[in-house]
Amino acid sequence: MSRKNKSSKRFGSRYGRKIRENVDEAESRDKRYERVAPGVWKDKETGKKFAGGAYKPDTGAENMLKKALQVETEELEAAKEAIEE
Repeated sequence: MSRKNKSSKRFGSRYGRKIRENVDEAESRDKRYERVAPGVWKDKETGKKFAGGAYKPDTGAENMLKKALQVETEELEAAKEAIEE
């Protein structure tokens, strides 16, 4: 079974296996975004650059914020109901 040459092959045995796998994954994505540098991404359609995660365009911060706001809203609604009773 032959091994594929991946983009992180240029690092040799440096930096650790997981880091090299993350770099391979980020650089092999053929989707809407292109990795320009660690944490810098470019939209292929519009050409706009934006900040994201080092290896993935989405850091998950948006999902965490939505969840925190949902919990806070539920707590506020519960407190409002308790006051009205």
